[in-house]
Amino acid sequence: MPSSKNLVLIVDDSKVQCKVLSALLEEDNYRVIVANDGATGVEMFITHQPDLVLMDVNMPIMNGYEATRRIKAMSGVGNLAPLMFITSMGSDESFINCVEAGGDSILVRPFSSAVFKAKIKALQRISDLVEQVKSLQHEQKNDAELAEKMMSEVIESRNYGLDRIGVIKKPAALFSGDIQLSALSPNGNIHVLLGDFTGHGLRSSIGAIPITETFRVMTKKGFSISDIIMQINSQLYTLLPGDLFFAAGFACISEHEKSAYVLNAGLPDAYLFNEQADIKHQFSSKHPPLGILPEILSDVQLDIINIHPHDRLVFLTDGIIEARNQEGEYFGSQRFETAVKEGVIEGDIAKNIQKKLADFCKNTEQEDDISLVDIPCCSWINNNDITVISSNLSDELSELDNSLSIPLAWSYHLHLTGKLLKNTNPIPLVMNQINDLEGAGEHWQSLYTILTELFVNALDHGVLKLDSALKNSPEGFSSYFNERTQRLNLLQENKQGNAHEDFVRISLQYYPLFQGGKMLIKIKDSGVGFNVLKVIKTNSQLLNTGMSLSGRGINIVDQLCDTLEYQEDGTLVIASYIWRNKQVLD
Repeated sequence: MPSSKNLVLIVDDSKVQCKVLSALLEEDNYRVIVANDGATGVEMFITHQPDLVLMDVNMPIMNGYEATRRIKAMSGVGNLAPLMFITSMGSDESFINCVEAGGDSILVRPFSSAVFKAKIKALQRISDLVEQVKSLQHEQKNDAELAEKMMSEVIESRNYGLDRIGVIKKPAALFSGDIQLSALSPNGNIHVLLGDFTGHGLRSSIGAIPITETFRVMTKKGFSISDIIMQINSQLYTLLPGDLFFAAGFACISEHEKSAYVLNAGLPDAYLFNEQADIKHQFSSKHPPLGILPEILSDVQLDIINIHPHDRLVFLTDGIIEARNQEGEYFGSQRFETAVKEGVIEGDIAKNIQKKLADFCKNTEQEDDISLVDIPCCSWINNNDITVISSNLSDELSELDNSLSIPLAWSYHLHLTGKLLKNTNPIPLVMNQINDLEGAGEHWQSLYTILTELFVNALDHGVLKLDSALKNSPEGFSSYFNERTQRLNLLQENKQGNAHEDFVRISLQYYPLFQGGKMLIKIKDSGVGFNVLKVIKTNSQLLNTGMSLSGRGINIVDQLCDTLEYQEDGTLVIASYIWRNKQVLD
């Protein structure tokens, strides 16, 4: 027997038929309400939301077909009540009309009470299934909302610079197929990603969490933006089904190099705007979306652009320029550029874009996820993050070291040659070893900066014989890195047995001190060397005048290190880095 909660609406202009049907239903513990015309039946359906509906065809005011169409139009919103026509018309045309109006079943008079109750049981099974579906949909909705909240917390709340980076995120469904990521590299560079998976909704976001973890972990470990792009592409190629891919824009903003490194892989054009809202550069897509090819195309290079303090880099997804108004017109690139320029002048790009989109689209249904990131190109470097060893601390720790004759705790050596110099970034590998041996610590960020600058100098100026003066102009940066890529490719062609072998050798020696520690760093390269004093003097003069875009890295290294010296005609650099433990500083 059904429980007393089950309610049946009978819509029939015959009061006798209503009484008969009501009596049969009440025998099976149904509650019954009655309407004697189609219009009243529609009103009672809205008011009472019955579990089953029994509908006559020929009635005054509104016939059963029209009443059924109106009820079924509303049923999809929240009440999918099964509806059965009860009629004296048994023709084929009558059956077709009942089905086309939305009836779920038909019962032709005359009929026995047993047949009627059997039909009601069949309808009840449909009603029960509908309730189960509604319950499952409710649970699914709750689960989806919880999953979306968790994903948002995992992905967005841990982004770096949330108070500085302008963001628009407006999903077309509960789940967004767009993701925005930002993270701080140990050397102070900012890595940013805006990505757009195919489509929108839960399916389109399946790669978001693994991409997020890869991006953040590799950035934290000091991998370059190029290494991160290659790893994410490989990961997505393995992870995603064939019809799902990932259009993405990547940027590394290096304030101390005054440069931005950008790759657009399948997104609409990205932009670099200056303080006057002029477009300094447009970054068109240079690579297919990630996840399509097993490897990044070898001939595709990052765009390397000189940046100034008030420049802003803007990435967007196609949901913005393909947003449509009620006339079907696209928002388009021109409106977007105009809106960004106004936003630069008003001081809030994201807010202005959202306003312009709302005014343009009005109440038009959103068809795709809408996302944007607006990244400032200055004031990321916090001088307080650079711990410069004071002379007093240096003397104190050196005296402690000498007086106690602190023994060497461990040493680490890495020798890279030929092809490995092209394909391997050794600094994250070295830092992983240090973290495994000594645990995490804020002081390792300064060590990362030291190692990175010294290794890059050894590779670029020692092995590759590149002249840093090439970088002393905005155009020079691009020329410098193009030449660097060409010379790295030539390293693969060295044959075994060559008299001259290209190499860089890294050696570390760690001495634990009572109040902290000391790392002795030696980096040797196969270059021909250089006049150390002349180069340092030239760099110092250019830096003092603000004319040099190069040489800044070694200046930072000199501040971070206790001692820094070049030997063997500049092919060997020896640096010592001394730090106090955090609790001592506190």
